[in-house]
Amino acid sequence: MCGLIALTRKVFQSFMRNNPQKETPMPVTFTCLNPRKTKKRQMQRMLEPAGAVRFVNLAPLGFASYPETDARAAKVFETAKKQPSGALMRWAKLSLLKRQYAGCRAYLERTPDTVAVAWNGLNGTRRVFMDAAKDAGNKTLFFELSPFAHRITIDPKGVNFANALPREPAPYIAWAARTGANLQSWHGLRDTITQRKPAAPHAGADTAPPMTAPFVFVPLQVPGDSQLRLNGGAFKTVEQFVDTVLNAARNCPDGWQVRIKEHPSAAPFVKDAIDAAGARNVVLDNITDTFEQVKQARLIVTVNSSVGMEAMFFDKPVVACGDCFWAIEGIAASAKIPQALAGVLADPDAVTFDTQARQAFLSYLDQCYYPKLSVPEHAAITTRIADPDQTGLWGDHDKGHTV
Repeated sequence: MCGLIALTRKVFQSFMRNNPQKETPMPVTFTCLNPRKTKKRQMQRMLEPAGAVRFVNLAPLGFASYPETDARAAKVFETAKKQPSGALMRWAKLSLLKRQYAGCRAYLERTPDTVAVAWNGLNGTRRVFMDAAKDAGNKTLFFELSPFAHRITIDPKGVNFANALPREPAPYIAWAARTGANLQSWHGLRDTITQRKPAAPHAGADTAPPMTAPFVFVPLQVPGDSQLRLNGGAFKTVEQFVDTVLNAARNCPDGWQVRIKEHPSAAPFVKDAIDAAGARNVVLDNITDTFEQVKQARLIVTVNSSVGMEAMFFDKPVVACGDCFWAIEGIAASAKIPQALAGVLADPDAVTFDTQARQAFLSYLDQCYYPKLSVPEHAAITTRIADPDQTGLWGDHDKGHTV
C-alpha cells in the first residue's frame, strides 16, 4: 500500500544521529511555518499520527553567516511576486530574507530531528524556511492542494515542477507491473474534476460560440501564477503566451479553430488581443464549462496549468509549453518555444501519447501520489521522506530540474 503517515523503523532511524544501531527511535517533530487556518487543519490531521506538530507564525531571525545565505536570499527575492520599488526598499527586503535564512538555519541545526513543513514553499518566507531546512540536513515535507477533490499533495522535495516524481515513463510502468496495479482506477477521478469557480462573472458574450469545428483548447492561467513566473520558460506571463498562440494559430489546418478560455479569476483581455491580431480562427469562450471544452477538444495546449494534467483523465493529447512534472515523453508533449508551438498547431492530430505509459502514470497519481484526506487513508504519508526507494519512485529523480 502506498500510504504515507505511519513511519517505519527506517523512517525513525533516518533521524538518528551517530547511533545507527539504536533500536529506540528519536521522537519526530513536524515544524510548520505559517499556514492559513484551513490548511493548518489539514496539515495537522495528516501529521499528528506520526509525531508532534508545531506551528510557527513567524520565521526566526539570525545573524550567523552561512555559505548559502546570499544565494538563497537572492533566489527568493528574484522569484517574488511583488518586487519592492526603490533601492532602499530592495536592500531592506533582501537583508530581511538573509536574516530569516540565518535564523531558520540556526533553529533547524539545533533540532536535527525536526521535519520542516510548509504549504507550497516555493515563494517568500516559506521558501527561505524550506531552503534552510534542506541546507541544514533536515527532512522536509511540502503540502499543496491536489487537482482532485478530497485529496492533497505531500511531497518531500517540493510541489508542482519541484516535486520528487520521475521525469521518465519507465519507473511508472515498472511500478504498475511490480505491484499489479489496477490501471483503470484513475477513471473514477474524472468525476472529481470540476472547473474553478470565478471570482466574478466574466463580462462579455451572453452565448458561447458553437463547438462544431475541430479545435485546440487553450485554458489560460491566472496572471502572476507562480507556475508561470518560476517555470513558464519562454512564457512567463499570460500575455506572452496569448501573443504566441495567436501567431501560431495562423498555421492551423483549414477548418480548425483555436479556442481560448481565460482563467476564472483573471481580468479579461483576450477578446481585444484576438481582434487586434485579426485571428479569425481563434475564438474566446469564457462561458462553456472548462471540462466540457476539454471533452470536445482534439488537443489541449497550456503553459503548465493543472488543466493539462486533468485533461489526460479524459484521454486527450496534451502539449505543455512550460516546465511541469507531467510533461513526460510518451505521456504529454512539449513545445517550449514559439516555433515549436507553431509546428504543433500546423498538425494538431499528430500529437499522440503512449497509452501504457499514461495509464501507469495516472494510476500512480491516483493510488499513491495524491493521498486522500479521509481517515484512515492518510495513514502513511511520511514513508516517502525517509525511504524513497520503497516504491522504486522516490530516488534522486530531480536531476535536470531545479528544486
